[in-house]
Amino acid sequence: VGVQVPPLLYFFMDYHIRKSQTIIENHQQMLVEIKKIHILHQKLFNNNSSTWTYSDYNFFCLSSPSIVFNDLFHELREFVNEKIPNKRKWMQCWLNYHKSDEVLDWHNHLWDYHGYISIDPKNTRTIFRNYEIANEIGNIYLGPGNREHKVVVDSEYNSPRVTLGFDILLEPDPSKRKYLSLMPL
Repeated sequence: VGVQVPPLLYFFMDYHIRKSQTIIENHQQMLVEIKKIHILHQKLFNNNSSTWTYSDYNFFCLSSPSIVFNDLFHELREFVNEKIPNKRKWMQCWLNYHKSDEVLDWHNHLWDYHGYISIDPKNTRTIFRNYEIANEIGNIYLGPGNREHKVVVDSEYNSPRVTLGFDILLEPDPSKRKYLSLMPL
């Protein structure tokens, strides 16, 4: 899966990538549904960015009752529980729906874990300080939180770049109660 890692770091990788069969098998249907979900988000949140309203909603609630996104949720939950076993978990998940000049520059997620799901990532890479991921349709990335990263556009594109970002919390944190996006995983 399109990962470029310096040889020495290969043995110390603390992140995981899985290919989503749900996305591979339902890619076009998901893009049609996401366009509708994005329109709904814009109506509900006064045309504010679906990325920057991440603490106000959870994508999997907004996409309900979609069968393909329910399948993706279960696939994600299985993957996360396999990699982070025997712990309570809460997750927030949001839609990144970006033009090529709107991709995210260096930023961080101050959570226990962070990940993203590439639904239509275009020709982009996610650059971390010590490694990079070549984004491909169907990739689910899961790694430690608090790791700076950015998106690099390798080829301009016309239709939106579509990914789902997610953060995972392991311990209850009263300061996060304002996050309407958190749900048990």
